[in-house]
Amino acid sequence: MKLRIASYNIHKGVMGLKGLKRQSLTIHALRDQLHSLGADLVFLQEVQGRHDRHAGRFEHWPEDSQHDFLSKTPSAVDDLLGHSSQRYFSAYGMNAVYPHGHHGNALLSKHPIEWSRNEDVSDHRLEQRGLLHCRVNTPAGPVHTLVAHFGLFKRSRIRQASQLVQHVHAHVPPDAPLIIAGDFNDWQRIIGPELEAGIGVREVLPQGNGFLGRVFRHGSFPCRFPVFGLDRVFCRGFEASSAQVLSGPAWAGLSDHAPFVVDLTLGAGH
Repeated sequence: MKLRIASYNIHKGVMGLKGLKRQSLTIHALRDQLHSLGADLVFLQEVQGRHDRHAGRFEHWPEDSQHDFLSKTPSAVDDLLGHSSQRYFSAYGMNAVYPHGHHGNALLSKHPIEWSRNEDVSDHRLEQRGLLHCRVNTPAGPVHTLVAHFGLFKRSRIRQASQLVQHVHAHVPPDAPLIIAGDFNDWQRIIGPELEAGIGVREVLPQGNGFLGRVFRHGSFPCRFPVFGLDRVFCRGFEASSAQVLSGPAWAGLSDHAPFVVDLTLGAGH
């Protein structure tokens, strides 16, 4: 079985300075671009479940929560068919809650999501973070997926990595295929060895030639500072055939991160 996955911090579907008129709504273009990838699984961070202020400020703010909106066919297909048909199954984990709304992680899947659970891994009250764990029923059997968004402080990330390891030991069979992806904020690259030793995953590093290829192999992928290693993919039971960070005019200005796309093949014995 082959799976194409994508990991992307979508910056809540809005870009620009907070609270100012120069903010722009990007969620519609994000949906078009995400669907163009043909990914089987999309790991999303900073997904807005509700935001009453944005709903009042932006004329075309989606009526659906962003994970539901992103799961539906893009606007060009909507116009052609006259309706929005469902393309992805979706799950959402609410992490950060405030008076006018909430946001968190989400998974979009072309295959049915059997169940999902969200684990709070917040290290302090100023950063509400979570792990969204979904079991996805693929034609080759169940695959466990975890969407992660870790904190900005080193000590927080270390503790959250330990919680992730404990969670996998408690809730994922040791021989089950596993994919972990998200925004780890781990520019010091401390978390990878702990996950590899603790739960037997391997990190998938971007491929490419030239300077950017060498840079990306050592980290990923905020758009303006790609040398910092933030967005990562780890897997168990899979082999990666390609891995690339997407850039260019189509993605420019949609988020402060760049999407990371990986093609995986399920290994023998699974």
